[in-house]
Amino acid sequence: MVTLLDSLREWMQAQPDIRVAAVFGSHARALSGAGQPADPWSDVDLQIVTTRPARYLDRAWTAELKGQEVVAYAVRPVFGGVQKVTALFSGGEADFVIIPYRRLWLGRLAFCLGLHRRVPSIQRGLGEFALVMSFGQVVLKGGPGWQNFYTRAVAEVPLAHLTDEAAWALGEGAYVDATSLLGKLARGEYVAVQRWLHRSLIETNFRLLHEVRVRRGQVSYPDGRRVEQLLGAEELAAVRFDVSLRPESLRPAILTAVAGTRQLLRALTGKTPTWPELE
Repeated sequence: MVTLLDSLREWMQAQPDIRVAAVFGSHARALSGAGQPADPWSDVDLQIVTTRPARYLDRAWTAELKGQEVVAYAVRPVFGGVQKVTALFSGGEADFVIIPYRRLWLGRLAFCLGLHRRVPSIQRGLGEFALVMSFGQVVLKGGPGWQNFYTRAVAEVPLAHLTDEAAWALGEGAYVDATSLLGKLARGEYVAVQRWLHRSLIETNFRLLHEVRVRRGQVSYPDGRRVEQLLGAEELAAVRFDVSLRPESLRPAILTAVAGTRQLLRALTGKTPTWPELE
């Protein structure tokens, strides 16, 4: 049986604009022997390093894939200003991070010169790259030199994470939003409250909790995956909410989320926020 990854690998080898291609995440761990085979629900995560990044802003190229029909195609900006494509094919889902070749070539050069140790902006940029690749990566196109760069970057570049200052900024923003939500709740704007509860307060706790676990050396995924299997009851309480569109459900959720933010900031920085208690 030809899988989606098989089709993509065959197609990439014939594309002159693709100078480097790497699979990362669960499929990479499976290919390298460092993990179990990817389950049927795992998408294919690929980094495409290309001299023609604009080519992937629409789906026309997908017509070249053998045995695959595209069902839906979405392009979104991600970290560092690069584009991420999510495509649903007849054979499954694939996420492509599209990197301009010159950009990664310069990053590799800076790394080889040791500039990631001395130039903060280069360290941040390579740190974002290394963070994504830290969950496992296998270079499918580009040769052993590029594989060596990926492996060394993950091992040697400090991974991009939240600073204490950035964590406090997130927490302050969530608290400000919480006070606004209580006003919306009093006005009966229940749908808006539910939306911002998840978009701001709970999302903040996800990001802070991920940082706490990473600093402790614990397994964590930045998008909140597998939290039911990874987290204890106390950690899970900061991000798991069963909320209905009623004030007696929404108000406790807001207060619980803010309490979780306080605890997470204390765990990260050793300091407890002095915000007034919400009622």
